[in-house]
Amino acid sequence: MTNNGERRFDNLLVTPEMLLPEVVSKYPATRKVFDKYGLRGCGGPLGPKEPVAWFARLHGVPLEQLLSELNEAAKQSLEGEVPGIRFETTISDTIYQPFFISASAFAVIFGALWGAILLAVMSITYEVQFAVPYGWIIAHGHGMIFGFVALMAMGFAYQAFPRFKHSELQLSKLAIATLPLMLVGLTTQIFANFFLPKPVFPSDHFLMHHWQSFISKFRGENLVLAVGTVGAALQLVAVTAFLAVIAVTLKRAKKPEDYDPIVFASLFWLWVSALANIFLFVHWGTITDRDSFIHRVGLWNAPLRDAQMFGFAAQLILGVSLRFLPHAYGFREPPRWWAKVLLVGCNIATLAMVVSFPLYMVQRNHMLMAFYWLGMVTWLVLTVGHITLMKLFGTPQEHDRALKFIRSAFLWAAIGMIMGVAMPIYNIVTDQNFSHNYLASYRHALLSGFILLMIVGVSSKVTPILSGVDLQQTNTLWTAFVILNFGNIARIVGQIALDLTSAVNALVAASGFIQWAGIVLWADDLWRSIAVGKRTAKESRTPEKELAEITPKTKVAAVLERYPQTLEVFLRYGFAPLANPILRRTITKAVTIEQACRREGVEMEALLRDLRKAAGLDKDETKKTQEPTLKSTIPANFTEQLIWGALESCYDPEIPQANIVELGLVYGVRYDEKTGVAEITMTLTTPHCPVGEYILEQVRQSVGNVAGVKEVRIDLTFDPPWSLERIKPEIRQRLGLER
Repeated sequence: MTNNGERRFDNLLVTPEMLLPEVVSKYPATRKVFDKYGLRGCGGPLGPKEPVAWFARLHGVPLEQLLSELNEAAKQSLEGEVPGIRFETTISDTIYQPFFISASAFAVIFGALWGAILLAVMSITYEVQFAVPYGWIIAHGHGMIFGFVALMAMGFAYQAFPRFKHSELQLSKLAIATLPLMLVGLTTQIFANFFLPKPVFPSDHFLMHHWQSFISKFRGENLVLAVGTVGAALQLVAVTAFLAVIAVTLKRAKKPEDYDPIVFASLFWLWVSALANIFLFVHWGTITDRDSFIHRVGLWNAPLRDAQMFGFAAQLILGVSLRFLPHAYGFREPPRWWAKVLLVGCNIATLAMVVSFPLYMVQRNHMLMAFYWLGMVTWLVLTVGHITLMKLFGTPQEHDRALKFIRSAFLWAAIGMIMGVAMPIYNIVTDQNFSHNYLASYRHALLSGFILLMIVGVSSKVTPILSGVDLQQTNTLWTAFVILNFGNIARIVGQIALDLTSAVNALVAASGFIQWAGIVLWADDLWRSIAVGKRTAKESRTPEKELAEITPKTKVAAVLERYPQTLEVFLRYGFAPLANPILRRTITKAVTIEQACRREGVEMEALLRDLRKAAGLDKDETKKTQEPTLKSTIPANFTEQLIWGALESCYDPEIPQANIVELGLVYGVRYDEKTGVAEITMTLTTPHCPVGEYILEQVRQSVGNVAGVKEVRIDLTFDPPWSLERIKPEIRQRLGLER
């Protein structure tokens, strides 16, 4: 029985459970409504495959309001008041792509591979801090934080923040200019760090010995210092421009939200880090002996990393998650006061850590270290409180491949904070003044556990959606998930154990390459999704002359992509194969209207006239236009043929080599011409098929797109049960089920 909550949507053209492509293809005017609330440029001409209700929740639009506007637009489409879809991407629509690609490249090369090589050398030689020149370690750290984390944050902010605010990205040309500034600045600074600071600790390793011998004779340090300083300055310019773009965009949106101050505070810490980076590059680049090395690096390394990891990255993640996670997954939305607690707590704690540590190094007053420790405790409390208030480990409304990464990231956040709080205790228990191994492990838990996994999770969700890829058909990334977490555990446990034994050297050396493999798997998936998005955008662009006029030389695909409502016209004229979405995306790209009419024996002028009318390109055409020689209504038996054609576009993801008709999953089709109801009698391979609901949704969407079908009813039965004998013989042979 239908409850009251469902009945209220019975008479609507657009309902909450409908997918965006289904809505836009049937009612092109709805695209403007979706664009108004942040869809612009996402998912190709028809938008990503997500329900209307999910879109409303993600973009913060009241469902009733969105449905009201969509149904009004749908009526306009039916009345022919609005022409077809105009899908043209802009810089703002795809700005995330070059940032994500560049950031993932830095993660693969400098963040993971170079870091793995350094870790292997240091662990095998058991000279954890001094087996390699310190500049090489700086290059790895800076490439990971500014090259990976900052670039991903910039790309996400440019793409997501305007959509969160139902606005547009302002100063888009300045925004895209920040990328080359960052890339040139990062490249030159990292190059300079391979030469500066000069090695001050001798090494017995023959490769390091030769490198130190070369550097001792190198006379271009002043030039390298100047080049690196310019690179650091370019990064500051890029970050400053980035802040200006985001500030102007959010201000003009006039839609303030509780998380906004947290975002601005985190970006302020990014700017402070970029400014400090210039001075510290020069300060560290002019180190000449061991004493200056210990004093300068020991004094300022920790404050810089704390500002970057806590003030910038961790605070930005907590702030954005207030907006993203409740809307994307249906997690509980924290009370409004929690945003204020996060803002005050995160920044006071970070400030205490950044200020107290260098003061302690100068004065050696242990009360100052107490302030540092209290800052860590505050961060731990905020992290646990955030997880608890949002019920991040409760039951989500949505479940996809990204969720496991996001939850794992928050677990690593808690582990990292606990390790930070426990650091003084660890030093006392192990009878050490300071443990480089423990410090590196604690930072790794935060950077590669918390921050990296959060970026991997969010990007693996939003990138396919933005690219028009069905998230349910993407790689689950389980292999990457297991490898990244195993690598983290091996690195952290192994490196701490190095304080006790050298037996774990090989484990620590291998852990870096394990994580590198996981990052490569994620990056490959990211690049593939972006490539699909670029291809979709390219294929969706139609020459201007074809937009304004439908001629005999116009490709069938061009008409259907620009004016999806013309599909019904093609079907009415007997082009039944076009009911199959796969055929619409393939063979129609090479066939002109003239060629299609000649093949099917259709009167071309009549077809062109009706196509132009449906597309809104023939405004002078009256409603009394002469009907074609074919019948204007579709016979019921013909519609059933179209429905069978639509079913042939549906697949079981576990058996992708054959469609559900070929597999014998469809038992029957009935179509009522009077009511427009299509009844599909079908089964699944097993009653507990894990992808059953996904298959049924494919059927609803594909059959629902058939002209004349107003409602799709599925009679799911297991009597008789499905068996291999129901598969067509030629398909069984293709699947290797017959000898």
